[in-house]
Amino acid sequence: MPVRMDPAVSWVADTLDYEPLYPAAAARAAALRPPPHESGLTRRLGYCRTLVKLASTVLAAAAAGATAAAMQASIDWLVGWRNAMLQRFFAASLLQAYAAQLVISCCLVLAAAGAVQALAPRAAGGGVTWVMAVLNGNAVGGLFTPLVFAVKWCGSVAALGASLCLGVEAPMVHLGACLASMACRADQRLWALLGRQGWLHRLLAGRRKGAEPPGDAASLALAAAGWQHENREEREAVSAGAAAGIAAAFGAPIGGVLFSLEEACTVWSRRIAWRCFLASTIAVITHSQLNRHADSGLLSAQLRPLAPLEWAQQSPLILAVSAGGGLLGAAFNRLRLAARPLRARAKHHAGRVREAMLVAAATVTTIAALSATVGSCLPVPAEWRQDAWVQHTCPAGHYNDLATAWLSPPVWSIRTLISLGTEEEPLGKAPYYTPASLAAMAAAYLPLFAASAALAVPGGLFMPSLLLGGAAGALAGGALRAALPGWRIQPGLYALCSATAVLGGVFRSSISLVVLMTEATGTLAPMLGVILAVITANACAVLLGTEGVYESELEAEIRLNYLPQDPPPKFAPLVAEQLMASPVEGLPRVVPVAQARELLRFSKHHGFPVFDPLHRDGRAGTFRADGFIVRSQLEMLLAAPQAYCDAHGRYLLAPPDVDAFEEELAAAMAYRLAHVASEGQLAALGSPAGAANSGAADASPLRQALLATRRSRHDGGLGAAGARPAPAPPSPFEQPVLPHLNLGPFMDTAPMAVRLDTPAPRVHSLFVSLSLRHLLVVDEANHAHGMITRRDLAHAAGSLLRARSIAQQSAVFLDSDMERPLESG
Repeated sequence: MPVRMDPAVSWVADTLDYEPLYPAAAARAAALRPPPHESGLTRRLGYCRTLVKLASTVLAAAAAGATAAAMQASIDWLVGWRNAMLQRFFAASLLQAYAAQLVISCCLVLAAAGAVQALAPRAAGGGVTWVMAVLNGNAVGGLFTPLVFAVKWCGSVAALGASLCLGVEAPMVHLGACLASMACRADQRLWALLGRQGWLHRLLAGRRKGAEPPGDAASLALAAAGWQHENREEREAVSAGAAAGIAAAFGAPIGGVLFSLEEACTVWSRRIAWRCFLASTIAVITHSQLNRHADSGLLSAQLRPLAPLEWAQQSPLILAVSAGGGLLGAAFNRLRLAARPLRARAKHHAGRVREAMLVAAATVTTIAALSATVGSCLPVPAEWRQDAWVQHTCPAGHYNDLATAWLSPPVWSIRTLISLGTEEEPLGKAPYYTPASLAAMAAAYLPLFAASAALAVPGGLFMPSLLLGGAAGALAGGALRAALPGWRIQPGLYALCSATAVLGGVFRSSISLVVLMTEATGTLAPMLGVILAVITANACAVLLGTEGVYESELEAEIRLNYLPQDPPPKFAPLVAEQLMASPVEGLPRVVPVAQARELLRFSKHHGFPVFDPLHRDGRAGTFRADGFIVRSQLEMLLAAPQAYCDAHGRYLLAPPDVDAFEEELAAAMAYRLAHVASEGQLAALGSPAGAANSGAADASPLRQALLATRRSRHDGGLGAAGARPAPAPPSPFEQPVLPHLNLGPFMDTAPMAVRLDTPAPRVHSLFVSLSLRHLLVVDEANHAHGMITRRDLAHAAGSLLRARSIAQQSAVFLDSDMERPLESG
């Protein structure tokens, strides 16, 4: 007996269909068509489709590069304006300067946090974890909208202007994914527009000019060519957009590709690799043309190459400094997790905004206090830009080293730290930063960095990690230079290695991090030190048992069912029978309409096996699985009265051509599956109004699919908490015949299935490599005993099952307005 679906689970993210839908009628039609290589039209359509996708990728990548350049220019301008305003107050008194800085920072944070909470909750934070979740197969609604893009961009600029310990590199990953997703959707709309052109219809049908268009059959053929793999194409586009975003931020095209491979993507292929490489290259070229400081890498530093003997001599020192950086990264992760229970709830808007303003006030107070007490006045080097350093209360021609390191643009501050001891910043008698200032900054920056993470403002963790590690590494490098004067130690090299180690400890990255830092510095000279730093930082994190920030955030996010690429160790002794949900809910091949509607209303599943009643074992409660059908297909059949049949599968409103009708409806199902969320549409489609809006009995299935798609974007659907079950539609038949649905022509006749004793690691690998949503568990006779979903694997993978249940029971305290994007996703 079906179990009533708990309304609390409706806010858990749905999963995406990455495999195309192949109903039996569509497979039958494909078997009757000529092979693709025999059709020149098919090749031409394929070439056109490839060119359109190529153009959308190039445009999205160029837009990502321009976005990064505009963001960096805006941050430089805002920080310069703020420092110029503060300098006027520094000339009067420190108290006035502190008050002005406090007002400016709190206003900027108020604007950023208020916009996030009121307009775009998905714009908070860096956004990389949400992008990873989407690429893993979770449907997160409202993540790639223009509003999220605008709030993310403006909020990131405001957060940097407010002196928060945040960066813009992670937001650029989200922004690049937004641009790629929007370009992909525009690409799909263009293809749909072409599908409505009469001349293309005639070309597709092989008719000459003057003949009547072939109608919905040709439209559906074009739709299938452009939309059948929409989720898969959007996954490729988002992967490329994420690579372009991080590549533009660091000026590292190869690093962007490797970041997408190592961190963002769950599924990788040669096609995704080429698309990421193209997008990263275009984004970096565009950024370098628009930003004069990005031509040789974001953190360009002319470090002196070390001789082999020098590397052998200084490697132990580099390992020691890198271990310290790795410990700082692990300490940050521990502090961030410890502060999580103290955070304001996501739906407590006033609390979230107040929390962000309190952190901003604490940051400003720390900067003001340390700059006045610890900061030293040093002569301005001739090599420095005149608009970067902060004079504070120092005499003309001097700068306050601590205020300069903290209040200048983060990119410039990091570049000055890793350039210590180079030709650009030669170390003379006067140091660029005093040891006391570097020590005070590193000590104070760590807790503020942990407090700034997970605020209700856009911002990432890359640049703060680099600044924290750079300050600690420069301090250690200066001390080693003073202790070992004959070793020609470059403090900038140690600052770079320490910064890389902090990044490695925070994110647990390896190859992509090495390439990103090497390309960002614009030189191969420090590569060996960077490699040693990454290895040491990851070893420290493993010894301390700390996870990367992305993994810990994804595991703690109870609304997602994230599957890591490697199966958890606890899966080793398990088999499929221990993972499956049983008994499995199935549908007979010819099912009464009332039974299908009742199953959809009370079941929490998205897919159902189809069986022949003659092969059902009533005593064991199992049946032979003959096929598989998903929820959206059943919803379309329920919304189309012309698809109703009698108990023998004969259509009550017999179409002129049964085969053509079934093929058209099957293509419309594939079309709709690419557009509409998989769950929560029965309330709209099953109601009399929904049936009326679906079109009359003579409306085409394609038109019904389009109307259902538009409605789904406005209705909460059955998945919304508190939705009332819709009454059955009035019967369109004159004689009292019990309407049925014939699922045979529309079910997938070759669903994925495993045996009961299949090892759990193999089940996990199937889900990840094939992007599955459902997996039947059968015995030797192909009788279905259960079903495994992504949620089952996510629950079995960790100890979050009880936490998820508690969170679902307390979901009444959540504000439904912020969770609505997940429901519609």
